[in-house]
Amino acid sequence: MVQVEQVGDATFTPGIDVISRLESTTNVALRPEVDGRVVKILAVQGQRVKAGQPILVLDNVQQTAALNASKALAKRDRINAERYVFLNQQGAVSTRQRDYYVTEAIRSADQVKADAATLGYKYVTAPINGEIGDLDTVKLGDYVRQGQAITGIVDNSLLWTLMDVPATLASSVKLGQVVQLKTQGNPPVSGSGKVVFISPYFGVSGDTSSPNTVLVKAEFPNLTGKLKTGQFVRNRIVTSTSTQLSVPVQAVMMQAQQPFVYRIVPLSSALPKIKASTQIPEATKQKLEKLPAATPIVVQTPVKLGQLQSNRYPLLSGLSAGDRIVISNTALLRSGMPVSIANPN
Repeated sequence: MVQVEQVGDATFTPGIDVISRLESTTNVALRPEVDGRVVKILAVQGQRVKAGQPILVLDNVQQTAALNASKALAKRDRINAERYVFLNQQGAVSTRQRDYYVTEAIRSADQVKADAATLGYKYVTAPINGEIGDLDTVKLGDYVRQGQAITGIVDNSLLWTLMDVPATLASSVKLGQVVQLKTQGNPPVSGSGKVVFISPYFGVSGDTSSPNTVLVKAEFPNLTGKLKTGQFVRNRIVTSTSTQLSVPVQAVMMQAQQPFVYRIVPLSSALPKIKASTQIPEATKQKLEKLPAATPIVVQTPVKLGQLQSNRYPLLSGLSAGDRIVISNTALLRSGMPVSIANPN
C-alpha cells in the first residue's frame, strides 16, 4: 500500500543563505560626564528605563550646596531688581541704578542654571529608552571616571543584521528585498525584515574575516521581543518568488544520477508497453493481463528538477499538473508493479 500526491503548484523563494549576528539599531554605552564616587544606584540590570531616567548618583554635596547658595542669591537679586524697577518708575532712583540691579538679577539667574547643570552631571542618566545591561561592574562607593563605560543600554525593538554576501551572489541582492530570519535555538524564533543597505564596495582583499564579500544590512522589527543583540541567526535573502509545479522530496529516487518518480497510471494505459518490453518476465506480463484494466500500477518516470527548497523540488519537466505520484515505500517499488493506494481521494 502506498500514499500518493497529485502534482500541483507550490511557491518557491530562491535566495541567498547567510549566518550573521544581530545588532540593535539603538545601543549606547552609559558613561558619566564627570569624575565622582557612586553614592546611589537607582536601577538594576535588565530593567527597562526611559531616556533621562537616573541610573547612578555620584557624590554631590558641594554641587548641591553651590546650587542652593546661587538660588538664594538669585532670589535676593530678583527682589532688588523688582524694587529698583518700581523706584525708577516713581522717579526715586536713576535708570543707571535700576539697570545695575537688573543686570545683577540676570547674572544670578544664569549662575543658577550653570550650578544646576553642574549638579546634573552628578546624575548618570539613560541617554535612550531601552534595557540596562550588566551593572555588576559598579558598586556603591566605587570611584568612576569621566567617560568610563559603566554598562550599556540597548533597545531591541528594532534590530539589524550585517551579512557578508559572497561577491559571486551580490548582483542578485537589491534594496527592499525580503530577508527571512531564523534563530539557531530550539524552538527557533522566526522573523522577517528587508534589505536597507548594500555596501558600495567589496571586502578588502586579504581580510580573513570577510574576503571577497559585500556587506548587506537588513532591518527587522522585533515583534515577539525574543530576539536579542549579539544573537547568531540564519538569514535568507529572498531574491525572487515564483509559483510552479513541484514534487515532494520523499517522492524522488535516483538512478545513475537521473532523478525519477513513480507515477500512478491505470493498467490499461501502460499494458501495451509492458507487453512490448523485453525486460519484464513473461510470467509477470501474464499476471498483469489478468488484472482489471483500472488497476493502478506504478511507472518509473524520469524528471528534471530545480533546487530543493522546504522539502520540495521545482518540477522543470517530466510530469504534468494532476499526475499522481507515489510518496511512500518508494524503495520497494519497481516499474509496472500494481499497487494499492492508501489515500485514493
